[in-house]
Order: sequence, then C-alpha cells, then structure tokens
Amino acid sequence: MAMPVQTSEAPVKAKKPHRKKAAPTSDSIWGTPGELTVDEWFELNSRDDGSRYELVDGSLIVSPAPSFRHQRLGDRLQNLLESFSPEEMVPVTATGLLLDRKPGVIPDLMVVDKAPFEEGADIAQPEWVHLVVEIVSKSTTATDRRIKHAKYAEAGIPHFWRIEMRPFRGQGNDELPVIFTYVLDENGEYQLTHRVSAGATADFTEPFKVMLDPAALAEI
Repeated sequence: MAMPVQTSEAPVKAKKPHRKKAAPTSDSIWGTPGELTVDEWFELNSRDDGSRYELVDGSLIVSPAPSFRHQRLGDRLQNLLESFSPEEMVPVTATGLLLDRKPGVIPDLMVVDKAPFEEGADIAQPEWVHLVVEIVSKSTTATDRRIKHAKYAEAGIPHFWRIEMRPFRGQGNDELPVIFTYVLDENGEYQLTHRVSAGATADFTEPFKVMLDPAALAEI
C-alpha cells in the first residue's frame, strides 16, 4: 500500500482567469481630446446652466450668464447700431465666432455681413466681422481686456470696442460707462482711436457713421 508523500511546499492554487478592467467611463465633452467640433460647441452652449463656453487656443473658458445691466447695455447698443448700420451689415449679440476655423468665442456684440446669414450660416467667420464689442464684467475682466483683444487682432477683425461698466484703474474723472475703440493697423495690432465717457458724444466714422453717448447705453 502506497504511503502518501509528505512535502513542505504549500499547495499551488489554481490561478483565476485574468479579467481586464473595464475602461473608465467618461462624460467628457470632447470627442477628440483638446478639440471641439462646431456641433459639440453648440451642444455645450445649449446647456440650461446659463453659462457661456468658449475655447481659446485649446483652453476652455466658462463665464457665468451676463448680469441684467450687462445684457441691457448690449441690447441698447445693438439697437443703436442697427439704426445707423448700412443695409448689408447687421449687429448681433451673443453669437459664436470661429477662431482659426475652430470653435471659438462668443462676443457680446458683433457687426457682421448680412449675406452669409441670409444664406443659412449659423456662426460667424472672422472675415465677415467688421466690429466686435466686449462689455467687461467682473468675471471676464482679464479675458476681455487682454486675451480676446489679442485674438481678435490675430483674426484680422478691423474694429474692436471695449466697454467698461465698473470702476477701473486709470478711470480718472471719467463717468461710467466708458468706451474704448480700436482700429487694426498695418502691422495687425490694435491702436486706440477713441476713449469716450458717459456724458460725451462721439461721432464715429468706422465701420460706419454713428453718433453715440455712452450714458444712453446705461439707462434701464
């Protein structure tokens, strides 16, 4: 009768079949990391949280919904510009603008060629834009004063206006709101052409003739 063989080795346990870990799910807004398609950008901005989603050089910039006074000023300026604009141009608020043929930014106001939109365009190309306006708010100060200023110049947009609604460094005795207007020079850089404070009336000739006192924009 065979005797059992004793051994000091621990019994070998059968290995369990290797299971691959499930890939982590992602709710990323990007189909391609770092880039948004125009449709993805539209979908992102259709969210009901009221925020604006903009993409500048691959960086996502999220801004809260504009305040009542901010939006009211933009609406008043749109109405004023529309009363002076030539037939082939139209002022529009909160419409997307492509940069480098990609999504893009949402200026507070633009004056654009009307024809492409009559033909079905949903988003602006820089070559259709005559003027872009940013109304500076507390949450967008750096973006409006520096980042967008540089990107609009890089895109070749001929006219840029910045409107200050809140006290700012260098304001001096100027009454708010204050409008700074710029024109693109031959070197592709913006040069200041006007600084107009509330209570003063300026006559602009570009991109078309318009007479404006910033005080009228601040009225409720």
